[in-house]
Amino acid sequence: MKIAFHGAARCVTGSKHIITLKNGKKLLLDCGMFQGMGKETNALNRYFGFDPMTVDAMLLSHAHIDHSGLIPKLTKEGYKGKIFCTPATKELTGILLEDSAEIQVNDIKYENKRRAAEGQPYLLPLYTLEDAKKAQEHFVTVEYNNWFDVMQDVQAMFTDAGHIIGSTCVHVRIKEDGQEKKLTFSGDVGRYRDIILKSPQDFPQADYILLESTYGNSLHDEHTTTPDQLLQWIEKACLVKKGKLIMPAFSVGRTQEILYALNQLEIENRLPALDYFVDSPLSIEATELVKKYSAYFNKRIQHVLQTDSDPFNFKGLKYIKTVDQSKLLNFRNEPVLLFLPVVWLMPGE
Repeated sequence: MKIAFHGAARCVTGSKHIITLKNGKKLLLDCGMFQGMGKETNALNRYFGFDPMTVDAMLLSHAHIDHSGLIPKLTKEGYKGKIFCTPATKELTGILLEDSAEIQVNDIKYENKRRAAEGQPYLLPLYTLEDAKKAQEHFVTVEYNNWFDVMQDVQAMFTDAGHIIGSTCVHVRIKEDGQEKKLTFSGDVGRYRDIILKSPQDFPQADYILLESTYGNSLHDEHTTTPDQLLQWIEKACLVKKGKLIMPAFSVGRTQEILYALNQLEIENRLPALDYFVDSPLSIEATELVKKYSAYFNKRIQHVLQTDSDPFNFKGLKYIKTVDQSKLLNFRNEPVLLFLPVVWLMPGE
């Protein structure tokens, strides 16, 4: 077999790796979008470097856009095979891809206004909402720790990577010339002692490992946002200064961690009586999906669930679901700078 890297090599986005077998069959690991590459980003995302029609099967490690974001473009350009992933990854990827499609359509309108003014030809979005929905028809779900057939002489298994809900390390067994080779693709690996998820799972020995190394030369502090730290900022900004506390937060992962911490403060009768706004439809969808897969939670939250059916909900929490609702927040008492997605805290009226 041969392995070709079409992204996430000497950079941290655009994860796409093709395993080509001696019989000509091709297996794609992830199909991620390049992000934050400056002027090169558009060109990198428009040209795969391989023909999607020649790929026979795909394994998806997790839902983040830098690992899944070009799947609709892949299927739009002729990929006919299956896309294997966990059930949670299938659902979360669907949400993120549809959101990505809407962003691209809106961004390309702005870009084309500029290009028209400069006499340049218009661009089409990488894919549309319809393309994103059609791509989801290719998804096939497999639970953790089960070997399954990908194609002839190729089997795979997913183990929990502890990165986001449904994330996996991907393990592949390939038989060629009467021998079996084992390859592991790490995807993105989570931290031990995650606030919500289980720790990364041990996995079988491999002959070859494709390993994420974003922080390979760094040591992480054992530091997490605690309820006490959140409470200090809430008291300082909202109670003492009578202002607004604006917290930028990723829709998947970070938002749920903050909600969980605030819920802990309520359980301990320390949560200030304020209005707490989550101003992001994507964050709302992601939070509801995370709740659905409580079996993926660590032992600490499993214990909380015995007495609290929803560890991400508490008194005063409000979800903003429309643009008009979001605009109305501007007419609250004090001026505010709003980041999306955010968890937004302000004194109640």
